[in-house]
Amino acid sequence: MLAAIVLAAFSFLSYVLLARLQPSSRPDVLEGYGRWVRGIPTGATFHALLHGRAGPPVLTALGHSAVLIGGAALLVVPLSILLASAAARRSGRPADLVLRGVSYLAWGIPAFLLAFLVSLAVTSLGGSHGLGPFPIAGWPGFCPAGIGVDSGTISPCPAAGTGLRYVLNVVRYVTLPVLTLAVGFVALHGRHLRASLVETLDAPFVTTARAKGLSERQVVRRHARRVVLPAFAAGLLGDFGAVFGAALAVDYVFQLGGLGTLFVHEFNPNNGAFDLDSLMTLVLVTAGLVLLSSFAGELAVDRLDPRVRGQR
Repeated sequence: MLAAIVLAAFSFLSYVLLARLQPSSRPDVLEGYGRWVRGIPTGATFHALLHGRAGPPVLTALGHSAVLIGGAALLVVPLSILLASAAARRSGRPADLVLRGVSYLAWGIPAFLLAFLVSLAVTSLGGSHGLGPFPIAGWPGFCPAGIGVDSGTISPCPAAGTGLRYVLNVVRYVTLPVLTLAVGFVALHGRHLRASLVETLDAPFVTTARAKGLSERQVVRRHARRVVLPAFAAGLLGDFGAVFGAALAVDYVFQLGGLGTLFVHEFNPNNGAFDLDSLMTLVLVTAGLVLLSSFAGELAVDRLDPRVRGQR
C-alpha cells in the first residue's frame, strides 16, 4: 500500500515537472495526468511508449541498458565478496588499509566522470577505435559519430553479426562500460561487506570455530560470510536506483544506444520536442523496477537469514 502511494506521488510530481518543461504547448496538468493514469490499466499508456516519438528504439534501449546493468552485477557480486573477505581476514594490516583507501577513491569518483576518464585513457593507449578487441563506443552494428569525449568516428563500422558472433561482439562492446559501471559499486558494497565481516568475526560462535582449529580463511568462508550475505544481497537489490542512474551516464558516454543515450537525444525541453506520455511511462517503469528491487531485497533477507525467519 505504501509503495503504491509513493509511486503515485512520484509519478504526479514527475508529470508536473515535465509538463512545465514544454514551452511550446503546456497541457492542463490534471487533465493530462488523469488521461495518462486511466491509460495504465487499458494499455494506452504503454502504447504511447511503444509508438510515440521516441517509441521505435525504446525496447532496444531497454535491452541495451539491461545488458549493461546485468553485466555489471555479474562483476559486482563476486568481486565484492572476494575483496571484502580478503580485507576482513587482514583487518588493520597494510593490505586492509590499501584496499579500503582504494575503495573510498573508487566510490568517490562519479560514474560519468569515471566513464570520461576511461574513454580518455583508452584513446591514449589504444586509439580512437578502442583498446585491442574492445571498442571505445557504440553497439554491434551501430557506430556513433561522437566517441565519448572524442569527435572522431569508427570507420569502417563492422557488421553486427548473427548468432554466437553477435553475442561475442556484444561482449566486446560492453566490456569497457561494464567495468566502468562496476568499479564504484564493487568499492561501495565491498566496503560495507568488509565492515559486516569484521564485526561478525568477533562474535562468540566464530571464536568457537577458531578454537576447533579452523583457519581464518575457513572461518570467513564457512561461518562469517553465511551470516552477512543476506544483508549484502538486500543491499545490492536496494541499490538498484543508484546503479540505474549511473548506468544512464555510462551508457551515454560510451554511446551504447541504451536509455541514457535515448533520454539525452529525445528529451529536448528547449523546443518542447519530446513526448510527455512516453517519458512519463519510462519514469513509471523505472520507479516500478526500483520498488520491485527493494521488495526483492526484503524477500532475500527473509529467505536467507534464519534469524529473520525465527522472528516471524
